[in-house]
Amino acid sequence: MRREFAVVLRDSEGAFLEADRVFGELGLDIMRVSYNKIVDVHTCFVEVEGTAEALVAAERRLMELGLFPTQSRVGTVRLVEFEMANAPGALRPALELIDEYALNITYVNARVEGEGTPGEVQHVEMGLYVEDEALLGGFIEDAQRICPTHLVPYDKTTRILDNNLFYVAFAREMSRRFDLTEADEHGLMVSANRIVQNLEQTGASPFLPFDYLRRFAIMIDENRGERFAERVRVGSFVTAGGARGWSVEPPCGCTVWVFECDECLLVVDSGYRLFREELAGVLRGLVPGWDERRRVMVLTHGDLDHAGCCDLFDEVWATERTRETFRMQRAGLPDWRARNPLHDPYLRITNRATLYEAPDPGPMRSLGGRPAGGDAALSRALDEAGRPVTLEVPPFAFEVWEGAGGHVVGETVLVDRRQHVCVSGDVFVNVHGETKVQKAFNDLAPFLMTSVDSVPALARAEREELFRMLGAGHWQVLGGHGGLLEYDGVG
Repeated sequence: MRREFAVVLRDSEGAFLEADRVFGELGLDIMRVSYNKIVDVHTCFVEVEGTAEALVAAERRLMELGLFPTQSRVGTVRLVEFEMANAPGALRPALELIDEYALNITYVNARVEGEGTPGEVQHVEMGLYVEDEALLGGFIEDAQRICPTHLVPYDKTTRILDNNLFYVAFAREMSRRFDLTEADEHGLMVSANRIVQNLEQTGASPFLPFDYLRRFAIMIDENRGERFAERVRVGSFVTAGGARGWSVEPPCGCTVWVFECDECLLVVDSGYRLFREELAGVLRGLVPGWDERRRVMVLTHGDLDHAGCCDLFDEVWATERTRETFRMQRAGLPDWRARNPLHDPYLRITNRATLYEAPDPGPMRSLGGRPAGGDAALSRALDEAGRPVTLEVPPFAFEVWEGAGGHVVGETVLVDRRQHVCVSGDVFVNVHGETKVQKAFNDLAPFLMTSVDSVPALARAEREELFRMLGAGHWQVLGGHGGLLEYDGVG
C-alpha cells in the first residue's frame, strides 16, 4: 500500500534523515521524493510503500516530531516595489530595513526607467517572506521614509514567488472554503505537487491550472443553498408513448432525469454529493409524493458529478464495470479514470472539494456489461448467461448499451424504441442546451483534466455510433449535461 506525505524539514544538515528514520524504523520503502525550498522552510513530498498499519504509525510519528506543514508555521511571500535613484548604494537603506524587520528576500528584479537621463529611476521588486503579517504595515510605513514603496499584487497562477508555500496556500484556501479536515488539507497539498510535477515534464505552465481549480471551487461554493434553487433549471416533457418526465439541471454537475413510471419513479444520475440536500429539496417540490414513492436510480457511469447522491434512492442499477469503479474507490485503489496520471491528482482535489464518498456497490443491481474483447464503439450489455439486458420499468423497456470507454469505462446508454427515448449519459452531452452558468462551469473541465474523455477519438466514435443506431424517426435524447435534445433520425 502506498501513501504520499508532505514533510516540513528544518534548515539544517541532516534534516531529511529525521524523517527517513521514521520510515525506516517502520519498514516503509521510499518510492519517490520531490523537494521544494523557500528560504528556511523546506518541504519534501515523499511517497512511501508499506502496510496500512505502518503508514498510520508514520503519520503519527511525523506529527509528534512537528514535521507536518501547517499555515501557522509557514508564512507567505509579499511582492514589494521600491523606487529609488539609480546610483551606487541607493539600495542599501532598504536592505538594512529588511534586515531590521528580520524579513527574508526570495526574489529580486530591478529595471531602470529613463536610463541615461538626469531623472532616471530604479524600480526594484522584491519578494519578501513574511511570517507575521502584522509587521508588514510597519515595514511599508518605514520604507516609505526611504523611498516610494508599495505592495504589488501578482498573479500566482503565472508568477510563482513562493515555491512550496504555493501548495500550503492553495490547500488552506480550499480548506477554509469547504471546512476540510487536516487530513484532507494534507492530501490537497500532495495532489497539488503531483499536478505541478506532471506539467513540468510536459513543458506547460505548471501553475496556471490552479486558477481553473479555484474557479471550480468558487463556483461550487457559490451555488450552494439558496443559490442552487435560484439557478437550477427544471423542465418537463412527455414521451412518444405518453409517459411524463422531468429534467433537473443544477448550476454545477450533471442533468438529473426523472421518469413517472407505473410503480415507481425512475431517476437517471444524481449529481455532486455537495448538493445532496439542495437536489432532494428540488425533487420533493417537483414530483408529487416524492418521499412516499419507491425511487429507482440508474447510473450512466461512475464519475463523481453523476454518482454523488446514490443514497437518496431505494434501488440503484449500474453496469458491472461501473460497480467495479466503486469497489476500487472504496478499497483505496485508482479507478478506471484515475489510472491516467494526468487525471488522478485533479480527481483527488475535486473529490475533496465536492465531499464525494464512493457509494457501496454491494446492494446495487447489475445491468450486466459489454462482451469482453469486443471492439464495437457501443455494444449491448449482456447478463451472466450471455443474454442482452433490458431494463423493464413499465411503461419503459430500455435496451442497455455500454460504450468502449471513450468517456470512461462503464459508460451506459439506455434506448427505448417504443417510447423513442435515448438516455445517453456523457456519451452525448447537449452543449448547446446548457444554461449560461452550466456552460461556464462545464467549460472548466477540459482545463482541469486536459480532456473530460479518457480516449477522445473513441468518444467521438461512440457519439457517431449512438446517433447511427437510433435510426429513423423523432427521438428525445437525454444527455449527461444540458437540456433535452429533439432529434430527427434518418433511416
